[in-house]
Amino acid sequence: MRFTLGRTCLGAVFALGYLLLVPPRLAAQGSGEVSGRVTDRASGVALAGAQISVANTTIRALTNQEGRYHVVNVPAGAQTVRVALIGYGTTTQPVTVTAGGSATLDFAVEQVPFGLEALVVTATGDQAQREQGTAAHTVDLRDRTAQAATSNLSDALNSTVPGVLVQSSGGTSGTGTRIRIRGSNSVSLSNEPVLLVDGIRVENGANSTSIGVGGQQPSRLNDISPQDLEAVQVSSGPASSVLYGTDAANGAIIMRTRRGQPGSTKWTFSAEAGAVNDVGSYPDNYLGLTAAGGACRLTTAATGGCVIDHVRTFNPIEQRSPFRTGHRQQLGLSASGGSEQTTYYVSGHYNNEDGVYEVNTNKQVNLLANLFTFVRPNLDFQTSVIYTNGKLRLPQNDNNSFGVLSSGFLGSSDSTANEGYGFLLPEQSFTIRTFQSIDHFTGSMQTNYRPLAWLEAHAVFGTDFLNRYDENTTIPGKIPAGFSPTANEGNRQANPFQIYNWTGNFYGSASFALTPNLNSVTTAGILYYHQKFHGVIARVQKLTAGTNSLSGGVIQTDSETTQETVTLGRFVEERLGYKNRLFGTVALRSDDNTSFGKDFSSILYPRLSGAWVISEEPFFPSLGWLSTLKLRAAYGVSGLHPGPLDALQYHVATPVLVGSADVTGVTPGGLGNVNLKPEHTNEVEFGFDADFRPLASHLGVTFFNKVSHDALINVTLPPSCGCGLSNAVAGTVFRNLGAVGNKGLEISANATLVRKRNVQFDLFASAWGTQSRVKDLGEGIAPIIFGLGGATQRIQVGYAPGSYFQLPYTFDDANGDGKLSQSEVTLGTTSTFQGQPFPDHGGSVSGTITVYQRLHIYGLVDGRFGNKLFNSTEQFRCGVGNCKGRNDPSASLAEQAAAVANIKAPSSQAGYMEDADFVKVREISLTYDAPSKLTSKIGAAAVSFTIAGRNLVTWTKYKGLDPELNEAGQNNFTTADFLTQPPVRYWIGRVNIAF
Repeated sequence: MRFTLGRTCLGAVFALGYLLLVPPRLAAQGSGEVSGRVTDRASGVALAGAQISVANTTIRALTNQEGRYHVVNVPAGAQTVRVALIGYGTTTQPVTVTAGGSATLDFAVEQVPFGLEALVVTATGDQAQREQGTAAHTVDLRDRTAQAATSNLSDALNSTVPGVLVQSSGGTSGTGTRIRIRGSNSVSLSNEPVLLVDGIRVENGANSTSIGVGGQQPSRLNDISPQDLEAVQVSSGPASSVLYGTDAANGAIIMRTRRGQPGSTKWTFSAEAGAVNDVGSYPDNYLGLTAAGGACRLTTAATGGCVIDHVRTFNPIEQRSPFRTGHRQQLGLSASGGSEQTTYYVSGHYNNEDGVYEVNTNKQVNLLANLFTFVRPNLDFQTSVIYTNGKLRLPQNDNNSFGVLSSGFLGSSDSTANEGYGFLLPEQSFTIRTFQSIDHFTGSMQTNYRPLAWLEAHAVFGTDFLNRYDENTTIPGKIPAGFSPTANEGNRQANPFQIYNWTGNFYGSASFALTPNLNSVTTAGILYYHQKFHGVIARVQKLTAGTNSLSGGVIQTDSETTQETVTLGRFVEERLGYKNRLFGTVALRSDDNTSFGKDFSSILYPRLSGAWVISEEPFFPSLGWLSTLKLRAAYGVSGLHPGPLDALQYHVATPVLVGSADVTGVTPGGLGNVNLKPEHTNEVEFGFDADFRPLASHLGVTFFNKVSHDALINVTLPPSCGCGLSNAVAGTVFRNLGAVGNKGLEISANATLVRKRNVQFDLFASAWGTQSRVKDLGEGIAPIIFGLGGATQRIQVGYAPGSYFQLPYTFDDANGDGKLSQSEVTLGTTSTFQGQPFPDHGGSVSGTITVYQRLHIYGLVDGRFGNKLFNSTEQFRCGVGNCKGRNDPSASLAEQAAAVANIKAPSSQAGYMEDADFVKVREISLTYDAPSKLTSKIGAAAVSFTIAGRNLVTWTKYKGLDPELNEAGQNNFTTADFLTQPPVRYWIGRVNIAF
């Protein structure tokens, strides 16, 4: 489409001009200086890197290694100085500055990782939580990586933020997770959140591979090392920020890399090693046998067709195991330091994880360089560079006949027949070579210029570039011809991809006092985002033995694609603060996007929010147990743009046979929709935050309600539509017809339950509930049916997206013989709702016990409830006749009924859609901080030792291997457990040494 700079854009330009050209009427006459020292209130230790600012101005400074600061050009008169530092409460003090004079102001600040004075990472900088009109959730990655066995960023975020659902799909090393923030908003588009690192959009592909191995797929979130991050802020949805516009309906994960602190160079070395174990309990393969050794199924025995004399069982997965004890190693080195003017942080990490299969390895190198400098007192500059190099090898598994588990699950009860495996032996499957190599670069530059005491200009720009190479080689002769003649001949795929993300954000802010009690910050800016995707898919069959090149194949196929989207946004935002206890924000953003239909121009996204620290009002009663109470509410609109080609009518090249010769030709590739609009989501949230005195505790409660309108629905057009299609072929086109709603409750609580000289107990608890419903699909649109097997899940009005539907059934053992025949199981005539694939409520509890300030015991327990999981592994096993419910007279009637319903015509898999509620012990760790008399012997400033475990215990009624499995990886909605590797258990030892 064509970008249009309408009245909204012109308004933003005029606002910027106003900020730059029209000074406020509060300009003070003359200026002075303020200096002082910032220390930790409890220990008296100097705090380096604390940010000093003067309220209602843009004056900034950092404390040095001794905690000292010095700010100049402070307007004469009564001023308020603020200290802010991540992990500490924001603190303010008044000071009177005389023209040409110097004032001294010292601060002793408290550690406050949570509460109203905690610092919140936002897209436009850091703010105190008391100013936020929305729920603010921050994960301190420094603590998480120090105390837990976090092998990747997904692990570090899992079960830490209420309303953020992180779902691992299996136990294959190097694969990804599905992330949902406050439910699913879209029927057709991705529901993954936006990812930002140091203000730059980065690739967030959740299914980042072009070669299927059955289901498990890597996601780009795990390219980012949690060791390199300082903090992560979760922006939960449209009400949270105006900065993300057309891409932020699913929320945003905002990451900030680690930064240096003023002082001499501090070196930190870390090393960890440990074991990775498969802990699945795999089912036997069954076969009922007559006395003569013939096969006899329960349904046949129930009608008198045979008599089961004994049941033969064999378990190839456990008795001839394909597993090994995997290993994980990590080495890290970082250096940080600098002066008051310039600080730096550089680090490198090497990770090597060998999974539980000999063909599952994941190697990764992560490099980070971060530089911050005050070029002048009113100009600062930060640049960060992140580079990740990785090589991942994946095994064949899940919905894949070449997989190890599929061969074992669907194998034989006869140990002499192919060692009990049904298809390939493990060593045959392991000959298939599937790799993904990546080079991932993220570079960002940020500058803040304060030409006047009241005016600040910001610029954030950078690029995220991913070079990905997917390859798969089936070596000729390694796969038996009797199993697959094509695979026996050999084949190879080699698919290079380049994905570019460019970000450019430019905005200005004016900060001043309208009255002595009323402060204002006005911001306006222009935001640019550009993504380009280029890929080549090349495949050859009949591979020449001994070659590992596409040129060695006989039958060649290839394709190439390039797709681009560009978003241009303009926004204006006004923030007001009254007496530092009443805050309000009004914002408006306008977006153009190249994915919109050519007859649709731009879209507006408004936002309103307010926060009131009501406990500081004179009329509020003084309660000894209540420290502070803040009420908050917000409303916002955001969106999701269509895919790059969804609005376009285009053709694709294809060879056409004319006579006996191939000639060039074209065929319709997409019908397009010139009126296609972005999906837009309206969200309302309100809640409160309270701090309590007795236990140094904090409670946050949030209710949200959001509805996505204009959801894209794929409409099928008849061959007679006149769309240029063949009369025998129907076409599809996206239209803005649907609506999806999500509403829920989020609760988080932190408390220091015990704080004594030698013992401290800190507790964090969270709970959440989310109700997701499809509200509309458009007039005359039938439910969308999909899922494993083609018809197990639906998008249907009135139900959660992706809900399971199957024919119900009843059973009755009429003769009481304990065996069910097909006639004793009765199926219904209409498919009914069986459950939803996503949990709708859950919670987590984590705690740290510190003994003598040296020994730290940490644990995390997580529970999720309200969903079901399609146990297709058992359903398929029963379909081919090797499960207990088809063969063993000791099987319960419920097991038999499920198996019988599965083989009747028509069939029903309802008996395998099982309750998937669970409670898990996610993590346990023990950390010891060595005393200084020991660390000094090696010249170290600090040494710590950690032993940590992950995926330790699961309590569930689910009968499959694990209630979190998904054979479809990070698919939008398709969810089933089908021949999937369960989560593995980690035991890790770690040492950290600081010099």
